[in-house]
Amino acid sequence: MSVEDLLIHFIYDDDDEQRHIQQYSPSDEQRHLHKQYYLPGEEMNGVVSLHLRTGVRTRGLTIHFLGSATVSWEATNKKRVYQSSEIYLESSKPLLDIGLDRSVELPRGLHQFGFKYQLPTSLPSTFNGVYGQVTYIAKVKFECEDERNTTITSEPFMVLRRPELPAHVYQEKTLKKSRLFLGLTTGKVKMVATIDKSAAVPGDNIVVDAEVSNWTGKEISLIQASVLLESHYLAEGHEIIFRQYLSKRDDVYDVNTFRGRRWRHVLLPVPPFLPDSGLEHCQIMNIKYFFQFKVRVEGKEDIAMETPLYVGTHADLGGVAGKELLLGKMWQGIAELEEERDLPWYGRRSIYTESVNGDNFDPGH
Repeated sequence: MSVEDLLIHFIYDDDDEQRHIQQYSPSDEQRHLHKQYYLPGEEMNGVVSLHLRTGVRTRGLTIHFLGSATVSWEATNKKRVYQSSEIYLESSKPLLDIGLDRSVELPRGLHQFGFKYQLPTSLPSTFNGVYGQVTYIAKVKFECEDERNTTITSEPFMVLRRPELPAHVYQEKTLKKSRLFLGLTTGKVKMVATIDKSAAVPGDNIVVDAEVSNWTGKEISLIQASVLLESHYLAEGHEIIFRQYLSKRDDVYDVNTFRGRRWRHVLLPVPPFLPDSGLEHCQIMNIKYFFQFKVRVEGKEDIAMETPLYVGTHADLGGVAGKELLLGKMWQGIAELEEERDLPWYGRRSIYTESVNGDNFDPGH
């Protein structure tokens, strides 16, 4: 084999191009800080590197851009598989244009070929789900006179839509719920949670304040806040739905009877590379995001409450009104949301335990 290596390098921004020129390899932490995806409508930019051990005669070097969605699941009760697919991108361009039925000699060593490609504006976001995916790939074919040296390589790339979020999703959202448990000690579990916004900006945090009070004879073994993904898959007139956790904070501090637990400014991270809400421009999949606050009572079903989240990017919320929306009212404290008589007190002494910024949480989350 004359071809030692054939590589595709995507350049996402000017810093990335400079790192490539300097042959600088960033650490995982540094790579996380840099843009690693394209927006629909952006111009792709990159370099194909060809390393040859010996000289070789070639008929051409071509790059292909492919984008598609596929959905598939097995309906076990009907013993059949439902499938559907869509194509969003199918294009190619020569990197070494030699002409029809011609060939040229390339000497040994390193050869680099830059490429640019204008992405369509109507592309859906990259998505990897349980029953379906939206994927994008660049494929390069190096065609040689001696077919034994013909080499094909491919590299996936991400496309993510980042719609601006409307101002109203930056307002606080408060959830309340209670459930009565009968037994030797009949009583209620009461919970209230406030998030600083319904905007789930990838790489950002959702700030959670909460209070849970236990008036039952059962122990509360878990208090959990999480970001949920609900994905819908469509094929042949049928639909299947799947729910999964994307991010969560677990408070495993046991809350005994006539006790309470309070969260202050607990940060729930939003993963950095999420597709937009709805998965716009994809007709065979749809996705929704939710904030969930859950309490686990010993020997009973979990008590959960949810509200929708919206994935996108920060809009320009200038002026005093915008700043007030971004800050919300979290600093006033969640105690204002409940009347004093609803909270666990013994005599005149509060018997709440408190977590500030998630201290005393399970270190595994």
